[in-house]
Amino acid sequence: MGYNRVQMKRRVANPETIDADLFDLRAFCAVVDAGSITAAAKAIGETKGSVSRRMTRLEESVGVRLLRRSSRVVQATEDGAAYRLRVGTALDALADANNALRQTRDEPRGHLRVTAPVDLGVTMLGPLVAAFTDKYPEITVEMLLTPQVLDFETNQVDVALRAASSLSDSNLVAQKISALSSAFYAAPEYVKAHPKVRTPADLGKHKLLIARATRGQAELALRHTDGTKTVLSVRAAISAADYSFTREAALGNGGIALLPTIVSERDVERGALVRVLRDYVLDGTNYLYFVHGGTRFLQPKVRAFRDFLLADCAVQKASRS
Repeated sequence: MGYNRVQMKRRVANPETIDADLFDLRAFCAVVDAGSITAAAKAIGETKGSVSRRMTRLEESVGVRLLRRSSRVVQATEDGAAYRLRVGTALDALADANNALRQTRDEPRGHLRVTAPVDLGVTMLGPLVAAFTDKYPEITVEMLLTPQVLDFETNQVDVALRAASSLSDSNLVAQKISALSSAFYAAPEYVKAHPKVRTPADLGKHKLLIARATRGQAELALRHTDGTKTVLSVRAAISAADYSFTREAALGNGGIALLPTIVSERDVERGALVRVLRDYVLDGTNYLYFVHGGTRFLQPKVRAFRDFLLADCAVQKASRS
């Protein structure tokens, strides 16, 4: 008890340390407005004794007499009336803030910063983000396209899209959006003008466009639909740091490109590219991960973007099956 009194005296002596309970403040406003502890208790759904204790605790906390009590009525002192006005304004502001949060939860809005690899951003995400902002006009999207893995806090990132076989442990939350496989594609004009590719060995007769080849050389492990595997060394006529350039080279009739299917499927749908060696894919599976901050309270704008991506990938998967 002695410790509590010392603490109370310190609070009274130093107003900056006052920490009134929100429920005490709400009860105080109800008492002043109703002019009665009994009526206030009824209005806020508490007992008379509970409200009376709240008033005592509040006055001890602020170190000022806020109420004049009589057998018939309770009135605010001059300090109490001024305090009621300020507290009411603060509680109203808090209620407005809570309402704004509820509205944000119901209707996603705000600015969304998304980082992704350049090749995914150039090929896949452009039309998808455009459709997303059509559905959610209250959300603006800023794309940070880079091969680097950006730090969330330093770069104020909301979402990262990352392609990998697995991700290292961190305080971020990662969810698999889609499996990524790679296959061979070429422009229809190139296919018509050059020898057919019936087996992986036939690739050696063609100009190959391969991302991340080493000084024009690459070793590819291919898997047939029957499960058999073929490993071959190839020469890349054109190589680049990411898939967006090799895709553009293929669209320009420059050769056969090894590309992620998720990057190429829209080009196939519109007839700009065709699949070569249809029974083969690059061995090994990567995944597209949706990464966000490690919190159980997912922002509505982030949740909306995640769900939109999942729905789009589900549609694309259904169209391929």
